[in-house]
Formats: sequence, structure tokens, C-alpha cells
Amino acid sequence: MRNEHYPTTKSPNQSVAYCETARSLLDKFGEAVEAVLILLEQQFLATLEGDSDASRFDLLIHDAMETKQNAKYAYLNHLDVHGCSHYYETLNALRT
Repeated sequence: MRNEHYPTTKSPNQSVAYCETARSLLDKFGEAVEAVLILLEQQFLATLEGDSDASRFDLLIHDAMETKQNAKYAYLNHLDVHGCSHYYETLNALRT
């Protein structure tokens, strides 16, 4: 999931904001977020339809949330260690 809204460059006097690894990790994080949202929507729709077993999504959502958290921290850890983004200070707020 490559999104054109991701910053790709710094100002003309600075180097590229994201290395390829950071972009890949950010894409994985975005895909994990999307997977959580899809499962939440499916559970919501099942509940609206009166599905008495809509709770079957709970474990799937839990696993998807864990995957999302792991992807988020892999991305943030890469930024911290590699220092390839001047946006890190803003993105650091994601840690909460």
C-alpha cells in the first residue's frame, strides 16, 4: 500500500526523508491498520444484521491489533535507530 501522502523528501537543502526500509515498514504499518479496520467493519455489520456470533471476530481483531502494534513499533524503532526521517519528532507521538 504505497500512499502518495507519505513525505518523500525534505527541503531542498536536506536529504531524502525516508530510506526504502522505512517506506516499506510504513507500508506494512498502513496495511496492518487497514486489516484492523476491515475486521472491525465486518464485526459491526455482522452485529447490525443480528448475527448472534459476531463475537467470533474478537480473536481476529485482537491478532490484527497485535500485528498492527508490532508493525508500528518496527517502523518507529527503525526511525529511531536509523534516523532517516526529520519527521520523527512528530511521529514519536504514535508511541502512545
